[in-house]
Amino acid sequence: MKIYEQLKQKADPFIKYYRDDLLVHDLNALNKNPGIPFLHFTGETGTHIVFLRPAEDYPEEPYPYLFGMTTREKEIHDLPEIVASMKTRYDREDLALYYNGKQLREVAYPEVTRIARDYVYRVVAQWRKKQS
Repeated sequence: MKIYEQLKQKADPFIKYYRDDLLVHDLNALNKNPGIPFLHFTGETGTHIVFLRPAEDYPEEPYPYLFGMTTREKEIHDLPEIVASMKTRYDREDLALYYNGKQLREVAYPEVTRIARDYVYRVVAQWRKKQS
């Protein structure tokens, strides 16, 4: 079964509002980022997906992000806080999933935070190694 089909099967029962998050936006995002690991959060008010892209995919120069500009350092360092706040700030407490590039599995929120922090550590280490 394709990753999106697995994701939809797990997340769909939880969503009451903003179903297009799952049915349109997540589908498009997964199609644009095939095989990229991600964290996925689902609640009554939709979903949120966070891709764990390879270090080299982040531009070295400032780039557009949401409604402004950002740097790779700011984006990567904000990631653990965004992930940790999914449960309370974004009301996505019903389901957290992790796709490691091979399989999709349900994870507890403390594990999601650990996965995000480990990812940031690995990416920053690769950037530093490249600079030296």
